[in-house]
Amino acid sequence: MSGGDGETVRGCVLLVGAGGIGGPAAIALAAGGVRDLRVVDDDQVEITNLHRQILFDDDDVGRPKLEAFAEALRRRAPRLRVDRRGGRFTPSAAAALLPGVSVVVDATDNFASRFLIADVCRLTRTPVVHAAAVRWRATVMAVSADGGPCYRCLFEDLPTGDAPDCATAGVAGPVCGVAGAIAADRALAILAGDSSVFGRIATFDGLSDTLRSVRVAARSTCALCGERAAISTIDASRYANACASELDSDSPPHVDSPTHVDGDLESGSSTHVARSREGGSPTHLNTGEQ
Repeated sequence: MSGGDGETVRGCVLLVGAGGIGGPAAIALAAGGVRDLRVVDDDQVEITNLHRQILFDDDDVGRPKLEAFAEALRRRAPRLRVDRRGGRFTPSAAAALLPGVSVVVDATDNFASRFLIADVCRLTRTPVVHAAAVRWRATVMAVSADGGPCYRCLFEDLPTGDAPDCATAGVAGPVCGVAGAIAADRALAILAGDSSVFGRIATFDGLSDTLRSVRVAARSTCALCGERAAISTIDASRYANACASELDSDSPPHVDSPTHVDGDLESGSSTHVARSREGGSPTHLNTGEQ
């Protein structure tokens, strides 16, 4: 596939996860005109994941995903600037990842990371597209900068027991591709100023080959975007699974300094975020850390 030759779309997309959903999403974003893509991931390419991680092949096994991901995208979309950030999306890293970002695409594979991304995006007033795939089903939800409905309106909080994910329940490779394509479509719509994608959740069933888009309602008691929202800071203990390294170490995890491919983006070392609650001047992201 040759991508990235269409009209340029203004805005930087932060893609969290360079795996089965992130790969198809990145290809579609580039083909849709996105030129600035910031990608965060801390994993390596594994042979057992190649059936769904379409940007990689056998020669990439054992390599850092970000390295192989950027090279594959450069071959397909030479005009795309890829800003690689090695590490996890953690409370400590969030403040350095968000500046300059117009929309976030959540292509992670666990609930803790999704809730963390949802909370950070709400507090920084950054639109986000959540994409997930398990077994034969894909789900995608776009959330506006103001929330309502947001991810917590549907799921409220992290599951207390074991929850199925790709690692435990498996996933059909093509389903990840569908999730990535829909997520890219929603992100492109947001960049184009189309608010019709908010307040709906798209569900694809690979067994019946059906795609549904259902309107969802905001929850007035939502802890993140409700009338009396209780979540106003990012506390790492709230996302124990996603931030295990941060909680178990005396020093916080890091996100590597920017590594640019075919572009020279500004460093994201600032601890400020792009928007305040009023949508105007920058503000600090309060992580609850001392």
